[in-house]
Amino acid sequence: MNSFTKNNTVSKFVKLTNSGFPGIFFTLLCAIFMISSCDNKDDFGEINTQGSKYNAGAGVFILNEGNFGQGNGSLSFLRFDSSKIENDIFFQTNNRPLGDVPFSMSIIGENAWIAVNNSAKIEILALKDLSQVATIEGFLSPRFILEVAENKAYVSDLYGDEISVLDTKNYSISGKISLGYSSEQMVLANNLVFVAFWSNYAFPAFENNKVFIINPANDQLTDSIEVGKEPNSMVVDKNMKVWVLCSGGFMNEEIPTLQQINPETLEVEEIFAFGNIQSSPSSLCINGTLDTLFFISSGIFRMSITENKVPEQPFIPEQEHLYYQIAVDPKTSDIYATDAIDYQQNGLILRYKPDGTFIDFHHAGIIPGQMIFR
Repeated sequence: MNSFTKNNTVSKFVKLTNSGFPGIFFTLLCAIFMISSCDNKDDFGEINTQGSKYNAGAGVFILNEGNFGQGNGSLSFLRFDSSKIENDIFFQTNNRPLGDVPFSMSIIGENAWIAVNNSAKIEILALKDLSQVATIEGFLSPRFILEVAENKAYVSDLYGDEISVLDTKNYSISGKISLGYSSEQMVLANNLVFVAFWSNYAFPAFENNKVFIINPANDQLTDSIEVGKEPNSMVVDKNMKVWVLCSGGFMNEEIPTLQQINPETLEVEEIFAFGNIQSSPSSLCINGTLDTLFFISSGIFRMSITENKVPEQPFIPEQEHLYYQIAVDPKTSDIYATDAIDYQQNGLILRYKPDGTFIDFHHAGIIPGQMIFR
């Protein structure tokens, strides 16, 4: 979610709509902005939406969230060997739609685990051919899946006040961990699971400015840490420090911050404040050597873990694009960004070299979101 500029106003409302929030303003906003957002982006970059067939290999999966309530989410795969994109590959393999808002994906063993947010399920697919292995239900609004031990993973939930514990061997829910709050992104550091309390939509009595600590050895909530408002994404660096990106709130209630947590002392050691209360940074990620942070704030920003302040200017300017999610190839350090365009037509996957030089783009599905490298 970004600041209230022309494109990013749409980004805020649509991201919440796709996350399961009421989309009262969605149609109006898209109608206002889609004309100005549409530009000549079809000059190059192949379109492959019919008859795509997934072939296992090295590449990056793209979860296309689709429009909330329409069940038009899909899965794409951009191959490294041919630089070709294969779209709608879940449907081509399983002869049915993936579901309503496929939000995140984790690779555990030989399977892909996809949290389909508004369909309240997790789809488990064999990586070799994307055939269905199992479907797990019993969630309210699953968000992220984190492998925490052998045969065990956690699932966060936007509407629920519990973390679901998965048996990844038997493809089932084996337990619940009560938080009393909603949960978003999770990371594992120092044998502890850090869980962000990002949205208080279903819990309006609570301030959404916490990171909860869970011991995966006994599935017990042990502590919490106060951070900035709306912690939306987290990463762990090479020094095992946990970085938390806090947007400052949906209505820009406070200055956004990037905070560093020591996972041993559970203390916030560094707080980096943004210069603009409306910057609303999101999509924090890290490179393969775990020493450089990247995030979106209109453009794409890059920051070394040793820097003492947030950069003032973007590493890659937004220009005509509407960046929605970013990811960094852990091997090549190439930067991948999704462009949601107008949240109605098929979006784009943009690729940049480590120095920010543009490489190419590819047409994906509607609202391309999380990217997962394989």
